[in-house]
Amino acid sequence: MASSDVRTAFPLTRVNPVMPGAYGIDGAATETGLRRHSTGAVFYVDTNYIGVRDAAGTVVDRHGTDPQWPLATITQALSKCQPYRGDTIYVMANGFWTDAPKGAANYPLPVIETVEVTVHGVRIVGVFPSSSLGVPWMAAASGDTCLTISAMDVLVEGFCFMGGDPLAVTNFDGIYAEWDGLTQYGDCLTVRHCFFDADIETAITLEFVYNADIHHNVFQGCTIAGIYSDGVSPLQNCHLHHNWFQRVGEGQTGAISVVDAVQCKIDHNQIYNYDAARGVAATNEGINTTGGGMNIVHENVLSCLLPVPAVGDYDDFCSGNAAAPNETDAWIQNYCLDGPSTTNPT
Repeated sequence: MASSDVRTAFPLTRVNPVMPGAYGIDGAATETGLRRHSTGAVFYVDTNYIGVRDAAGTVVDRHGTDPQWPLATITQALSKCQPYRGDTIYVMANGFWTDAPKGAANYPLPVIETVEVTVHGVRIVGVFPSSSLGVPWMAAASGDTCLTISAMDVLVEGFCFMGGDPLAVTNFDGIYAEWDGLTQYGDCLTVRHCFFDADIETAITLEFVYNADIHHNVFQGCTIAGIYSDGVSPLQNCHLHHNWFQRVGEGQTGAISVVDAVQCKIDHNQIYNYDAARGVAATNEGINTTGGGMNIVHENVLSCLLPVPAVGDYDDFCSGNAAAPNETDAWIQNYCLDGPSTTNPT
């Protein structure tokens, strides 16, 4: 067959474009089971892109390796990822601003999805303008959790977990790293540069998680807790740092409630609590490591007074473990309204 005949028989088309790097070039055939290279694949998700759903609203199966040929959901992208290959899912900006009018005609919808990650070593990244809070994401239904981590070495970055219109979704959680002792391990989780708003109940739950790195996130009025562990599933060797908590868990569980934390490092967080700031009881609504031990808690900024003693002060707002010499926490130079601390909170 002549070369001209080849072009006639197999014309180029955008209906089903060739995946990037085809015909022997590095990066070819990036869908699961077809890879011929050692690098990670990149999958694009854009829930608002034309053609990601058919006329009936059903998601269309695409390869998703081209930003002009994206997938409709994060779940679709995860089904194409392979463990520990360095795969990245880029979720494109949707323009659904948290303070903008909701439900307007042609206004881009947020990510509305309840997702479970079972692929080890993947990265899920929201692509958003530097001035934004992140790519808006809400759960598919009230009471759900947006993102459940059931795999190791997962990175989550660049999302605004929020509630409200267009589905009036409420009372849901942000991220839950789970453990069942058999196949589900959320160890080595990284969550960074995310925003959790007041419609979220508990922002991040860590169940028996080792070596998590939770940093540079904003927790804005989450109703129950910011970073939380349940008291029976100890987290260990985790680093919780450089987060901002604004009126999180007031009257409820609190900003950083990791009562079973062991050998963790908690530093450079800023926590504002209205009750503590005005001398009203705010018991354990700041940082609580009561049932753990050997934690280093240092240089956090807290909206409470040093021990008076009185309600809402350092000893009321925070709690550490001082049960035994080999378990005692080390709380070092945490900054209260009237100066740095010199003791562990009681």
